[in-house]
Amino acid sequence: MSSPAEREILKRIQAKGVITFREFMEVALYHPEGGYYTSKEKIWGREGDYITNTDISPVFARVLSKEFYRMWQISGRPGEFLFVEAGSGRGLFTEELRRAIEERFPDFLKALRFVCIERGIKEEGSHEDIQWFRDMEGLEAGFAGIIYSCELLDALPFHRVVKSVEGLRELFVWHDGGFEEIENAPSTEALERHFREEDIELPPQTLAEVALEAKGWMERAGSLLDRGFVVTVDYGLPAKTLYLEHPRGTLHCHFRHSVNDNPYQRIGLQDITALVDFTAIALAGRRAGLFTTGFTTQGYYLLALDILDELRCVLPDEREVYEKVRHNQGIRDLIMPGGMGDTLKVMVQHKGVEMPVLQGFSIKDMKELL
Repeated sequence: MSSPAEREILKRIQAKGVITFREFMEVALYHPEGGYYTSKEKIWGREGDYITNTDISPVFARVLSKEFYRMWQISGRPGEFLFVEAGSGRGLFTEELRRAIEERFPDFLKALRFVCIERGIKEEGSHEDIQWFRDMEGLEAGFAGIIYSCELLDALPFHRVVKSVEGLRELFVWHDGGFEEIENAPSTEALERHFREEDIELPPQTLAEVALEAKGWMERAGSLLDRGFVVTVDYGLPAKTLYLEHPRGTLHCHFRHSVNDNPYQRIGLQDITALVDFTAIALAGRRAGLFTTGFTTQGYYLLALDILDELRCVLPDEREVYEKVRHNQGIRDLIMPGGMGDTLKVMVQHKGVEMPVLQGFSIKDMKELL
């Protein structure tokens, strides 16, 4: 039986003939009655489809609280400072962050106002000192603060293109007894401009994803911020590595902790994502007055913030030995090479402050690769 999202996609194809993959993905993930993020209850955690940093360990928020405190100081310790988590899901990160700041930096807490933005919430409003909005339109421009996201940009709808002998072509979706893809002229000139801006010539037959919506999101974030930082934690790479070393693209889908590359199954029930082009995100930020503070892997970033200080000593005869071992294993999973420590990247951009120096990039800063 088809899902509400699939039925809506078929309706649009019937009306238009074909639709862009971006439109297909938009409906599959965000359709109000049957989209993956707007209707599925158990997305995150061990009972869902994938694990986030916050699911692995609350230490992630505790360690970042130190860097956010430093950002507030660099910004001049303003009396009102917003912390905005975009794509906040259940809000667990913001809740854990608030507890850590209350414990460690009470002067910082007095200045903070917490905002969570999550498209799938039932109702906007305030809950336990956190304001909830469906999108960034709920924010007033010109604030001082931090806009933070983790695994948001990789799930924003993207176009798919292929470099053919005729030039750049776009992949459209149609249906004739089953979903199929067809090449045609790009639906927008912005797709060709994307590669010109990055000075990249795709090799023949290269398949790639272009996340115009993620670029627009970053421009919007930068335009809202008057003074402060944008912190992006996500799966991705610099443009040249992304496009030249992944000639078949990076699209992948998540369902019950398994990964596949077929977006045309389980429509509305599985996640669809691709690696973030961090070069494009940095360039989009520049158009809104954001400058790149630093770029590195999550592992290097957390090690620079002294995450190993959070390890707990385990003695064999302790009653809490299991809890302490699990705590330490969570820290390991956040920083281990070959896992999230390598594949997740951290990029920080700043606006309205002069040449900030952040501890998180003290071990290795790779922004020259962007």
